[in-house]
Amino acid sequence: MNMTSPQKILIIKPSSLGDVATCLPLLCDLKTHFPDARIDWLISPAFSALVRNHPDICAMIYFDRSALAGWCWKPSSAATLRTLVNQLRKATYDVVIDAQGLMRSALLAWASGAPVRIGPGDAREGAKFLYTHRVDSHRHLQLAVDRMRLLQTPLAPVPDAVRFNLRVDPVAADKVHRMLGEDQPYVVLLPAARWQAKIWSADGYAELGRLITDRGMKVVILGSPTEEPMCAALAAGIGSNARSLAGKTDLAEMIAVLDRAVAVVGNDTGPLHVAAALGRPLIGLYGPTDEKSVGPWGQLDHVLRFAPPADYRQREAPDDAANLRRLPARTIWNKLQELLDGQIHS
Repeated sequence: MNMTSPQKILIIKPSSLGDVATCLPLLCDLKTHFPDARIDWLISPAFSALVRNHPDICAMIYFDRSALAGWCWKPSSAATLRTLVNQLRKATYDVVIDAQGLMRSALLAWASGAPVRIGPGDAREGAKFLYTHRVDSHRHLQLAVDRMRLLQTPLAPVPDAVRFNLRVDPVAADKVHRMLGEDQPYVVLLPAARWQAKIWSADGYAELGRLITDRGMKVVILGSPTEEPMCAALAAGIGSNARSLAGKTDLAEMIAVLDRAVAVVGNDTGPLHVAAALGRPLIGLYGPTDEKSVGPWGQLDHVLRFAPPADYRQREAPDDAANLRRLPARTIWNKLQELLDGQIHS
């Protein structure tokens, strides 16, 4: 295979939401270098809406982790795995880029039979030994977007321009239009997080929401179905001009909600990185995670910290009142006003 002109390329990046969003520029770069190449993406069905309408994708291959669980002893899972491997082999990829960097993703890259298999040099679980080319990703020195884009370097240099080309599903956009109307601009709040230590302050979000609605804007709160009670309580604490859509949107609709927002404020979560991919003005509220490694692309100067970086997986739930003292809602509101005023005068 000629490394300078691959005809079939597969990106392996099944999850998670923010990680898939930060991998989109790699896809755009590959299409820039190899405009005639077929580029496919192996992805979890739960996150497929992020790439479904992307202009540079030819096809998606679904990696359903739950359906594959127990493949060693479960006949149905083993059959699903055989089907997936056969699908990969029949595609005869020239290049597979494992952007996940785990043993299971490296095994799929190897099982594809592709002559060129690229992955991060710091891949976990021994995955790097299944690659033909390893790339030093400088995990703690660069943003995720930059780390993902480096994976193309065995094939071509990294272009200067960063493009996401994240497209909003028109059906989802129409549904969101009917749900929210156009009577008032709105700010999206992302008050929850998978890890409790990433959450800034419930009381702070309520105070910030009231400051936003006092200016005549709506507040729209997004979250997962499990976060619905928390988000509903926050909406009630803000007042009648706040609405929780937690658990009421699928991923395509969530993207459409973010795309129409005048600004987004949230913890270090997947939807915040989706907002960055959409180019929406945002404020990231960071505590235990380091924005120099996992911050929102292009908007690091919009990150406000409520705690120093730490091992957030080991920390207990944060002290709501203490976080609010360290990062007052008024400080966030002042920063948000700067962003909004900048939009008006730009």
